[in-house]
Amino acid sequence: MCSSAASMGEKITEADKLMKKANKYWQPSLMDFRLKPDWEAAAPLFEKAALLYKQVGQLEKARAAFERAAQSQEKIGSVWHAAKHLETCGAISKDLGQFEQMAEFYRQAGNYFAQTGRISAAADALARGAKALEDKAPTEASALYGEALEHYESDGKEAQATDVFRQAIALLVKRQAWSDAVSMCMRFGEACDKANARSSQSKAYLGAIVVWLFAGNAQQAWQVLQDVLGIEAFTKSDEAFAADALFLAYQSGSAEKVQAVVQGKQSFKQLDNQLARLAVKLPQGDLAGQARVLAAVQGGRDPNKTEEQQEEEELL
Repeated sequence: MCSSAASMGEKITEADKLMKKANKYWQPSLMDFRLKPDWEAAAPLFEKAALLYKQVGQLEKARAAFERAAQSQEKIGSVWHAAKHLETCGAISKDLGQFEQMAEFYRQAGNYFAQTGRISAAADALARGAKALEDKAPTEASALYGEALEHYESDGKEAQATDVFRQAIALLVKRQAWSDAVSMCMRFGEACDKANARSSQSKAYLGAIVVWLFAGNAQQAWQVLQDVLGIEAFTKSDEAFAADALFLAYQSGSAEKVQAVVQGKQSFKQLDNQLARLAVKLPQGDLAGQARVLAAVQGGRDPNKTEEQQEEEELL
């Protein structure tokens, strides 16, 4: 026990000395004939100090040392190494329970990766940060997922973004951010179209319909169907037939028929987990009201107006 404590003390002392020496290299020194900061000499010293601090659980000091190591690496043009150090700062911030700082470190890491032209690496870093933040800071995690996907899309790497899209959608559903979840499903469908992933594309569009129906918004769900029926890959898919059958069941106003469609169509069971869980809980809310809304929109009427009001307007 005593030897272990002594060892920890020795590591802390050594780390402190390394930090002091590294910090001196950050400053010009006439006595050492150093007319400008020596970032190259400082970087490995900060890195060694950071590892020692981390080993003994001095996380605040470890993070500060890794951050200085990142700054030093950036100064000498090793932006990749700087980005990796900033990711480590993000991981340490999670251990410290400082989630806003964690998100910011992952953003900085992503920016550094992007500076090196490694756009996919930037996206991967942001996605890792988002995944780590899901439980503790879900809103911030959703923002990071969105930023990660922007990088994949800008780099034309939609095929690599499949898992991140699914994670982003699952988190939005978990947060009950229905409109954002639908938007992400539609965005996923577009990405699948570019990647020629037709099956995933159709599932994404059916997922968007399920989300709106679970949220009790039959009108928006119907509008999604109308929008995607113009996409050939979806129109001929099992998901399109499943959606059509689901709307027919909704129009009947019968909860039993809705449940029978969901249970009887494999397309609903083959959705990603969070979306499939929503599907099996349909219908939600005022089914009779949703049936009336669907009858109105299919008849070309404003669902917020009665048939009498609509007829009066047509006569004017």
